[in-house]
Amino acid sequence: MSSIHRLLTNPYYKGDVINRGTRYKGNHPALVPAEVWYQVQSVLTAHQRAVEATQFHGHYLKGTVHCGQCGSRLIVSNVKNRHGNVYCYFVRSGRHSKRTDCTRQAMLIEDVEKLIEDYYSRVQIMPAQQDALSGILHHEFDRLMAAETEELERLTNNRDRLEGEQDRLMQAHYADAIPLSVLKREQDRILAELDQVTRRIDAHFGDYAEARAHLDDALGLLGDCANIYRRCDDTNLRLCNQAFFTKVFIDEDNELRVELGRPFEMLLDPKVGL
Repeated sequence: MSSIHRLLTNPYYKGDVINRGTRYKGNHPALVPAEVWYQVQSVLTAHQRAVEATQFHGHYLKGTVHCGQCGSRLIVSNVKNRHGNVYCYFVRSGRHSKRTDCTRQAMLIEDVEKLIEDYYSRVQIMPAQQDALSGILHHEFDRLMAAETEELERLTNNRDRLEGEQDRLMQAHYADAIPLSVLKREQDRILAELDQVTRRIDAHFGDYAEARAHLDDALGLLGDCANIYRRCDDTNLRLCNQAFFTKVFIDEDNELRVELGRPFEMLLDPKVGL
């Protein structure tokens, strides 16, 4: 089972490789579409949290939607009429617990679901927009990397100096110029310094590579978010909303005000698309 789990969670299949803990875009063709790989991760995550989800979450929007008037979280309320028909509503938690005097009326859950689904349709970007945003972002990454060339050169020179010092120590030891105890002490010192320098060099490339990959994945989701959302089950709908939003406020006129999560607050900023 553990071997199968490692296979299913290996990003190699969607075209990425891991080197020293950092993910990079590989040169090999992806064996499965990125969408399929992410769906598999969602299913695995859902299985891990199945008990918690069943006990705690009454609806996939619970915890995400809030009243636009008082800011209270919206909670599920099931109301049965005199004919025995059950209607599912979102009501304000503040009003329900008498912590606020908000007058906002209860909202049918199916209406709120439709509002969220319509939002994804509005923000889904066209391929041309996706390519333009990708070009802007990668240009900015290249600019940032170029600005740090001097620091990277200093780190690289320091690494080369330490490696040269290692070689000279070994040669001196072989020539019986220094005892083994001195060699070991100095080698330990150099290895510790080398490890620190190497980590900083890797971070220069790794942080940027990971950020690039993360933004590319986010852009890929934006390019098909409405279609993906419509095909999701309740568990994956919750994951989509948690990825896109920190909070969604529903105003009195049923307009949405959203607080977007990272990096979507930047990708959907009109200023970025200029």
